[in-house]
Amino acid sequence: MSYSQSLLNFIDSGSTSFHVVSNLKKELISRSYQELFEQDIWDLKKEEKYFVTRADGSIIVFRTPKKWSNDYSFKIIGAHTDSPCLKIKNNPISTKEGYQLLNIEIYGGVLLSSWFDRDLYFGGRLIIENETGVLEQKLITVEKKIRIPRLAIHLDREVNKKGFTPNPQEHMFPVIGLSNEINFENWLKEETGVSGTILSWDLFLFDAEKSSFGGIHDEFIYASRLDNLASVHASFEGLKKSTIADNEVQMAVYFQHEEIGSESQNGANSNFLETTLKRIHSSISSKEETFFQAVARSFFISADMAHAVHPNYTTKHDANHKPLLGAGPVIKSNANMRYATDAFSIAKFKQWCKKANVPFQDFCSRNDIGCGSTIGPMVASNIGIPTIDVGNPMLSMHSIREMCGTQDHEYIIDVFTEFYKTSS
Repeated sequence: MSYSQSLLNFIDSGSTSFHVVSNLKKELISRSYQELFEQDIWDLKKEEKYFVTRADGSIIVFRTPKKWSNDYSFKIIGAHTDSPCLKIKNNPISTKEGYQLLNIEIYGGVLLSSWFDRDLYFGGRLIIENETGVLEQKLITVEKKIRIPRLAIHLDREVNKKGFTPNPQEHMFPVIGLSNEINFENWLKEETGVSGTILSWDLFLFDAEKSSFGGIHDEFIYASRLDNLASVHASFEGLKKSTIADNEVQMAVYFQHEEIGSESQNGANSNFLETTLKRIHSSISSKEETFFQAVARSFFISADMAHAVHPNYTTKHDANHKPLLGAGPVIKSNANMRYATDAFSIAKFKQWCKKANVPFQDFCSRNDIGCGSTIGPMVASNIGIPTIDVGNPMLSMHSIREMCGTQDHEYIIDVFTEFYKTSS
């Protein structure tokens, strides 16, 4: 379970997209990867390791092949760094009935009820103006516990019969204190030790409880943000385990903002991946035609978690498509292309699973229940690259505390390692 233990540490240290990218950068630099900047001229070399970030929440990692040739291709695994959560508003503090409340808005498809009666921290990035007028970014984590309390059952006698349906505008504000209204910026400076003038922030709440193993044989992982940091971690481990290829550019791309539609400067529907591919190509070949040929030979794995069958709600799954925890990665298909999977990409992925000696499962949603979507269709349509949507099965998706299988994480790392090392 070494990789699964590593996953727990990865999640605990990656409380926000900004922390995830920052942690990846630190490890990449320690492994002799070179940081590139979009505003600079790139002078890429053969058999080298690079990474580039955008807007601090997305990162692309790649390794150039041992030789430059016109018949090269891209091997890419993509995932996302964000998870559904609560974001702190710009005017963050309100006073009500003697309580100090933190004003939040909902980020993504949050399972709201799971955020009540949990110990919460918050963190993210601050944009600060220093003494010389220059803007600086500071990553922070405020480990001061706050909470959204539930209403007592004595005051809501019908809740177990009628259900708990919190109003996101009325019932989701965390209680942070009893004192008179605080100056939030000054309080942040006191808590974090930052200096300068705080002008703005991207701050998010997250569960204070650490990740852990569960089940009678530790066969489960209980953690926040499994969707989709488990896929980020697995693909990154697969890339690290593989060696530089002769004729393939090996890449891992991790986008922010998938949970809110990917329509942003650095989301999957931006030009971040496309421009990076073209800049890599310009170091390999001067011919534009060669780039289009390379894309056609390439492959993209969209890695995002999948819905395991729930033992207490079995009718929510199609009778013939019930992924189980511990039974291997899930191939996700949808006739309306909410997933980018097609027959060709399924066949390719099954070959990699067989070579890695890893079982696989199939998922199609019920015809009367719409499925979600991923970065897969966006990348497939924008780049024109063969794509498959896969992911490990999990329960409690979009809850503050999610659940997946320990063995599955080991399985999918093996498949991703095989993907990177096997010639197309």
